[in-house]
Amino acid sequence: MTELIIDDLSIAYGNKQVLTHISLPAFAPGALIGVLGPNGVGKSSFLRALAGLNKYGGSAKLNGAEINRMAHQTRARHIGYLPQSLPQGTSLVAYEAVLSACRAVRPDLAHNAAQAFAEATFEQLGITSLAFQALNQMSGGQRQMVGLAQVIVRAPDIMLLDEPTSALDLRWQLRVLDVVRRIARQQRGLALMALHDINLALRHCDHIVLFGNGAVLASDCAQNVMTPQRLRDAYQVDGRIEYCSRGTPFVIVDRLSSPPGQTLEN
Repeated sequence: MTELIIDDLSIAYGNKQVLTHISLPAFAPGALIGVLGPNGVGKSSFLRALAGLNKYGGSAKLNGAEINRMAHQTRARHIGYLPQSLPQGTSLVAYEAVLSACRAVRPDLAHNAAQAFAEATFEQLGITSLAFQALNQMSGGQRQMVGLAQVIVRAPDIMLLDEPTSALDLRWQLRVLDVVRRIARQQRGLALMALHDINLALRHCDHIVLFGNGAVLASDCAQNVMTPQRLRDAYQVDGRIEYCSRGTPFVIVDRLSSPPGQTLEN
């Protein structure tokens, strides 16, 4: 069972404060958490801090251990991070890239066991056909799937995924969300996923953390987190929350919000 506790977390670049006083209670084990907010609000910085790649003030503890005090190898074993940037387009084939990612954090595994992990990961994601294709011969979306496979094959306690669906069409977006959610539940781990598509997050995530103005505007289950006021506060848009026939909430945006003291014409 994986526990992540964030207390009074702050992130700055030089004199510029990005996020301040972020406190979040432990998420339910097995949860898929959507990290939402406008461009530049600090979603990527937040994930990088939890991955041990950004310095931070305050505390972020994974299973009782402060993340920024973990040894590199320990972090790599327990925390899987997928950045926004796609895997480099090299002559390395996908299978080699994924197998190497597994062996890097699991030197204890016999070669046959590591191979089995890699093969199972390709099958889970539905990309077995890419296994022996060179990365420099792949589309951006295909490389993004290989990057995700490099995270999943390590079986980390927590997956930190920064816009993992950005280069994918709708079918593959849904597949990624379904697979990540299933893995988190099976392993009783956690998956934090930065997303721009609000409705995709509301449909698939168990919990949403909404950032705005350098702080947490809301942290709640997907059914409760989004309101017209929070849409205005976070995204400066006027919108409504509707529900589909299955009871899933979705956002309909009507227009940009009026600047203070002004009214937009209908």
